[in-house]
Amino acid sequence: MRGSPMSKEIMSSALVAEGKGVKVLFGEFVNQDYLFSYIGKIIYGHSGLQNIYILENNFWGRMLFINNNLQFTSRDEFVYHEALVHIPFQSAPEGFIKRALICGGGDYGCARELLKYPQVEEVVIVDIDPLIPKLVEEYFPELLPLDPKDKRLKLITADAYQVVKEYLSEGKTFEFVIIDSTDPDIGGPDEIQELSHALYGKEFHEMLKKICPEGIIVQQCGTPFTMKDILLGAYKIFTEVYGKDQVYVFRANVPSFGSDNAYIMRCPFKNPRIPKGVPPADVRYYTHDIHTASFALPKFWLEALNEE
Repeated sequence: MRGSPMSKEIMSSALVAEGKGVKVLFGEFVNQDYLFSYIGKIIYGHSGLQNIYILENNFWGRMLFINNNLQFTSRDEFVYHEALVHIPFQSAPEGFIKRALICGGGDYGCARELLKYPQVEEVVIVDIDPLIPKLVEEYFPELLPLDPKDKRLKLITADAYQVVKEYLSEGKTFEFVIIDSTDPDIGGPDEIQELSHALYGKEFHEMLKKICPEGIIVQQCGTPFTMKDILLGAYKIFTEVYGKDQVYVFRANVPSFGSDNAYIMRCPFKNPRIPKGVPPADVRYYTHDIHTASFALPKFWLEALNEE
């Protein structure tokens, strides 16, 4: 009998082959009993200094994971990088920033944004893992500067902590320092795995204050909704080293991160909430309105910061 429940299709045809590669369900633990999951193909995997995976997903594009934590996706990385660079950059007087140091940032995203400013004379990336720049060049070419061979750009494969120590002894200075690293470990000394852990410490920032005595220093602080310890720990160190009157927190909604990402900035200039210059034309997230709005923090962020 046509149309009766008895004639309902029970069996199904096989899926059409999707080409080479195995499709997997990849899980990223966000918090207790809470994870983000993605369906895609792992197109690169390596375990060395860090555990690195690149997943190809139909929605997010290519996704870079370090130590099982998402770093960025090819779909929305521009939000994270433009916020980290242009908001601090535009907080300084126009023409002030000539030399910039990026601690971490081997993915080139921050360098790409900095090199959009003709006034910038030197950009130094110091990343401990030699694989990251190579992987970006192969799998994420959109993160490279417009001119990958720009003579203003220098890439150093080394521990940023040690390089800053050397710069301090040499008397080298910068007007802008960006700490664009993986999130630090939260816990005791036996639980430290992240190579970036020392970059969130007080000793490191005391050195940065000497090599960037009159400039801007900014650090990414993860997503406070699920990892408030990182922002609160950074805020405590920033206020102790730079003074509370020079410390500002701003945010950007990075869709693939699931909630607002926090950034903390030392800015010795007045009214950093008011942009001071003309932004590059080829941006997709940053505007002067976004700049000002980024400093408006949720009440629960402010309450947590005030408790520190």
